[in-house]
Amino acid sequence: MDRNNINLKECLELFPFRVAITDYCNLRCFFCSNEGMALSCRNRAHIDLERLKYLIQILAEEGLKNISITGGDPTMHPRIFDIVDFLGKFDLRDLFFHTNGINLSEDLLKRMSKGFNKIAVSIHSVNFSTWKTITRGTKEQFRKLIHNLEILSKLTDNFLVELKCVPIKNYNDTEKEFRDFVELCSNMGFKFKFLNFEPIVPEQIEMVIPFEEIQKRLISIGCQTIKADKEFRGQINYLPIHKFEYKDAWGVAIEIGCGDPDVCKECYQSNEIFITPEFKIKPCHMNNHQIDINSFIESKSKESIYQAIVDSRLYLAESPGANLKVWQNNI
Repeated sequence: MDRNNINLKECLELFPFRVAITDYCNLRCFFCSNEGMALSCRNRAHIDLERLKYLIQILAEEGLKNISITGGDPTMHPRIFDIVDFLGKFDLRDLFFHTNGINLSEDLLKRMSKGFNKIAVSIHSVNFSTWKTITRGTKEQFRKLIHNLEILSKLTDNFLVELKCVPIKNYNDTEKEFRDFVELCSNMGFKFKFLNFEPIVPEQIEMVIPFEEIQKRLISIGCQTIKADKEFRGQINYLPIHKFEYKDAWGVAIEIGCGDPDVCKECYQSNEIFITPEFKIKPCHMNNHQIDINSFIESKSKESIYQAIVDSRLYLAESPGANLKVWQNNI
């Protein structure tokens, strides 16, 4: 994408539209970046369904191909079934659902099978004591999570199921933690994904595990490397994907790299179009700049909405997160 000639059609065809439909969550992970939203924006807002319907409809008419639903945890939205049913009607290339897995149900998954093609579950550990320390969840919640993973293991013909782990120093970074995680993925037919930890406050910088160490740990437990993807949406610095195989499973390790100047230069042609539950486009997670599109939706000003999306990409092209080390601007 030419940064001097960014247009709506390219944006909607290339970049997923990532929608946080709620900022409510039933866990309290101490490191959660809350999708880059201010930490005060927790357990406060659910997205308005009628406005969401209008927004998705007009963008689909202009070529929107990919949607990712996230939160908070999207299952906390009081109209989650209606949202899933609505999105399932569109002919999309990719329709993803991001969750902690606790509130998944057979009824919800049945509805999702009509349109969604990936369910990504952030769990960070398959061992209760570690999971509890990270998420501050309960034994009953963990029991529900494991039960729902067992249901998902029978639905891998319907969805790509991806389990996500963010290794954090002195929490879930042992060989046993890594091995238990990929073993469960192998046994259940899931993809695994390891992402580097991005600190929210300066005190968390010491918890960061160098990305090279994550790769070495995966190899040490028996993961075999597959040729890395050198390009991601046409560039090489943002989100390079390192692929691995482990027994009957495969997965990736991805270094996000927010704040690195070289990464920031590429982000505008790679990052998703993110919208908060309050209908604000937030181009950069680490920078708190937002574009409010509520009035455009209310007045049904399509052109204003389209221009806001292009403007968000133009803003991202300015590398607004360069050299930021933590998410402190959002606290």
